[in-house]
Amino acid sequence: MPRPCSRLAAWLGSGAIVGAGLIAASTSAALAQTPELGTDPATEPGLFAPAPAGSRPLPQRFRPGSATAAPADGRTVFGGGEETAPSGSRLPTSTGTTSFDSRNARRFRLPQSLTQRQQEAARLKRAPVSAVLVPGTNQAVTSVVVPGRLRRRGGPDIDTTSRLNIPTTATILRRFPNAEVDPFAPTGIRAGAFLLRPAIEITTGFDTNPTRIQGLPGSSLTTVSPELIIRSDWQRHQLNADLRGTYTWYGQTYPPVTENAGTVASTATPEIIDRPTMDSRVNGRFDVDKLSHFDGEARAVVSTDNPGSPNVQTGLKRFPLVTTVGATFGYTQAFNRLEVTTKGTLDHQVYQDSLLADGTTYSNADREYNQYGGAVRVGYELKPGLRPFVETGADTRIHAQKVDRNGYDRDSTGTFVKVGSTFEFSRKLVGEASLGWLWRFYEDDALTNMSGLTIDAALAYTLSDLTLVKLVGTTRAAEIIVPGMSGVFSRDISVQVDHAFRRWLIGTALVGTGIDDYVGSDRLDHRYFASVSMLYKLSREVALKSELRQDWLRSNIQNADWSATRITVGVRLQR
Repeated sequence: MPRPCSRLAAWLGSGAIVGAGLIAASTSAALAQTPELGTDPATEPGLFAPAPAGSRPLPQRFRPGSATAAPADGRTVFGGGEETAPSGSRLPTSTGTTSFDSRNARRFRLPQSLTQRQQEAARLKRAPVSAVLVPGTNQAVTSVVVPGRLRRRGGPDIDTTSRLNIPTTATILRRFPNAEVDPFAPTGIRAGAFLLRPAIEITTGFDTNPTRIQGLPGSSLTTVSPELIIRSDWQRHQLNADLRGTYTWYGQTYPPVTENAGTVASTATPEIIDRPTMDSRVNGRFDVDKLSHFDGEARAVVSTDNPGSPNVQTGLKRFPLVTTVGATFGYTQAFNRLEVTTKGTLDHQVYQDSLLADGTTYSNADREYNQYGGAVRVGYELKPGLRPFVETGADTRIHAQKVDRNGYDRDSTGTFVKVGSTFEFSRKLVGEASLGWLWRFYEDDALTNMSGLTIDAALAYTLSDLTLVKLVGTTRAAEIIVPGMSGVFSRDISVQVDHAFRRWLIGTALVGTGIDDYVGSDRLDHRYFASVSMLYKLSREVALKSELRQDWLRSNIQNADWSATRITVGVRLQR
């Protein structure tokens, strides 16, 4: 019995024989239609013989060995003729066998059902080709039709003309998100239209002179500083809040110190120097239209008298708290480049009763007062980012008690004028700076009126992507309770440089100076301070901090000079 593979080979062999026979038969039939050619071309019809008279002319075609010329368009056609369609395009005839086109030109095709995208692509391919550009010629402007699908609302304008008679290709740039400025910045907590950024800092260290009185021992310290930053995310209007506070504990207590009590050279310190501070502000803006808006601010500040100040009473158990609450309300109207701003202020200052070392208390109601004020600012935008202004204002202070503990009427009226400018140059220089003059007139003739130069500035200059420089200047006219003195006129100016050695390692250098002028006496204090600090960001939520600060005070009276060194390390937790 034959094997299956032998039977399969026999079947394939028989199929090949049958196929060869069919091919030979078809070839013989085709050759039979062509008359055999003899050796004498004069007597036998050949390939080059003319067509018989009266016969139907054959279509112009090219056959191998034929002397007939090719069509005028230069195409070579094998086996198929062409006719002209009514629309002017060329149609293949029914007599051809292969219809091969050597030029590979697109032949006419019957219209088919196409999608909208395919129809658009076919329309663009059938667009006429522009003439060849010759340098120095063809200077006419050619309009280019830009499909509506390439235009986007808010996108860049598309150039629809070309002075070179060449269609312009519209390129839509892809919008990439802005690079993140600080990859270690806290992400915050989203609450509706508000972004909340809570944080807390815990630091510990040592201060060589926390009382700011020379000769007393230093003390360790621990500070806890919570904060909450709130920012609104509205297209119009604005509502922000900055809530910050600190509390500092010292490991050292001090015995009562009494020197020159009741004078400008008095020296005193409480037994316990722990003290809190708080600076919380909520501000907002209501946009009436693009040229006018309302502004408002509510604030609450908690502090104490500064250590070493002549205001510190003798025999205190701890520092009394000073709480200031206030509000500001303003309106801004722009007239093209001219901008006018008016605002009113209200502040109320309250003093806690002093707790003495012997357990008794002493009222500080004579130091409490209300302050009412207003100001007008007129600014003109010379160019984008530069808006000079002139501002003037006045205020009045009315104390809770007409006469203080020393018999003075400390009610007063103040006025000021200043000239400055706001800056915003490509986000490089941002802020405001001004110079002016301040006057304060007291109701009591025994008190000397106050006047002097004011310096106010808050500027931030981005030196590079890694370096930021800040300039801050402030002027204050503070109250005092010392007999015969009107107040303390203080000016401070500081320069801070923040440099990112790495995105996660920020170094800060701070230097500054200040002057305290005790109006009504000859005392003049010069203050100096310098510090270096380092911030190491472990992640978006955790950062380590360290700081070394040095303070000096040099006064023109005896035994008032002091110096202090403080070093702290801590951790910051934020969200």
